[in-house]
Amino acid sequence: MALLAFLAAGPALLAPPVTLLASAAAAQTEAPALAPSQSPAEASLGRPAASLSQSGMRSRLGRQQAEALEAHITTLHRTWHITTAQEPLWGRLTGAMRHGAVQLDAAYARREQQNAGANAVEDLRAYALVQQTHASNAADLLAPFGSLYDSFSPAQKHIADETVRHFTDNALKAPR
Repeated sequence: MALLAFLAAGPALLAPPVTLLASAAAAQTEAPALAPSQSPAEASLGRPAASLSQSGMRSRLGRQQAEALEAHITTLHRTWHITTAQEPLWGRLTGAMRHGAVQLDAAYARREQQNAGANAVEDLRAYALVQQTHASNAADLLAPFGSLYDSFSPAQKHIADETVRHFTDNALKAPR
């Protein structure tokens, strides 16, 4: 699960309880994203989706959060040395990441909106819905990340293993 949080997270993206990775420069390339009605599973099957552009994502997430996600995506692209041949697989993964970020942001916004006079039971229910959204988004990353990872060279796999292991080790040490 920590791996999926790593893939879905970007620096300062959705600050409450998600621990996020350090940021990088603005995105250099934009991979295709999911349409709001398209699931990551559909995208991993190669079904076409309308593009969730960076500007469209910015209006849903806010400029700072969208830029942080794009910086995180750029960092992973550069760190993992994604090849031209791997771009379609990378696009499916980043589409799922962008879609998940929008979904999670909406869940946090609903919780904030509904929490104005919420009692403890309502607050816990809203929190549970945010966590369910996070878990669902994490599960939606498995197929596209697995396909991309399977396409990696041994050197890329080593880098991805180390990158993810470093993140998960730090996430486990973080205060709860």
